Amino acid sequence: MHISRGKKTVFAVVGLLMIFLGWYFLDKPSLKGDWQEQLAVISTAEFKGNQVIVRNVRNFRYYPTEADMHPNYYDKTYDLNQIKKVWYVTEPFNENKVAAHTFVSFEFNNGDFLAISVEARKTKGQKYSTLKGMLHSYPLVYVAADERDVVLLRANLRKDKVYVYPAKLEKPENAKLLLTDMLKEMNRLTTTDPVWYNTLFANCTSRIASHVNRLTPGRISAFSWQLWLTSSADELALKRGLLDTSLPIEKAREKYNINATSERIGDVPNYSTEIRKN
Repeated sequence: MHISRGKKTVFAVVGLLMIFLGWYFLDKPSLKGDWQEQLAVISTAEFKGNQVIVRNVRNFRYYPTEADMHPNYYDKTYDLNQIKKVWYVTEPFNENKVAAHTFVSFEFNNGDFLAISVEARKTKGQKYSTLKGMLHSYPLVYVAADERDVVLLRANLRKDKVYVYPAKLEKPENAKLLLTDMLKEMNRLTTTDPVWYNTLFANCTSRIASHVNRLTPGRISAFSWQLWLTSSADELALKRGLLDTSLPIEKAREKYNINATSERIGDVPNYSTEIRKN
C-alpha cells in the first residue's frame, strides 16, 4: 500500500508529539543536585497533634549585596491553633511589567511569622528563564522561611516594590487548614514525589491558588490570566475576596506597600511587626 508523502509527514509529526508528551508527563525531577546556596537545604514539617515542628526554617541575611549570603536555619515548633492572621505578599519585578513573585506569610499570636514561598529550585550558575520554566528546567520547591529573610531581601536589596496584604478567609479555621496543606505539600515535593516548576501551570501564584481552591473549590479559576501574568495577582485576589480590604487596588497598593518603612527600620528583631504599623 502506497503512503503519500503528506501522510508520512503527519505520522512523523504525531509520533514526535507522542514522544514529547510521554517525556513531558513521565519525566520526574531529581531530589539531588548542586543547588544554589539559598535553595540547597530543604524544609520539612513534622506534625504532632495541633503542633508542627518545621525544620530548616531559612533565615538568611544578604549584605552588602544579595550575592553575599550569610546562611542560617532554625527549627521551630508552631501551634496551628494560634495563627492570628494570614498575609499575602506580592513582589512585582522591576525589570518587567508582567511578572511578580507571590507568597504567603502566617502570623502567630506570640509574634512569630512563618513565610511559605513556592520557588523554582535552581542549580549553581543556573538563571531563571520564563521559557525554560515551561520545559522541565527547575524542580518545584516550597521554602519555609523567616519573614525577615524573604521580605527584607526584596524590599531593601532588590528595591522591588513589596506589598503585604492582610488575607481574608471564609472561616477562621481555614488559616490552620491552609498552612497544614502547604506544609504537607512541602514534605511531599521534597521527600517522595518531586514535580517540575512550570511558568504557566505550576508557579508561585497558581500553586497558592490551588491551595485556596482545596479549601473552597472554584474560588479562583485555574484559567485566569492573572495566574500567568502575575504582576496583577493582587488584583485577582482582591476581585475574588481574598484581601481584607474594601479599597480599590491602586489605593490598596499604596496602603500596603512596605518599602519606605522597611528601608527606614532596616534589619531589626521585630521587623515583621514594624513594617505593619502603618
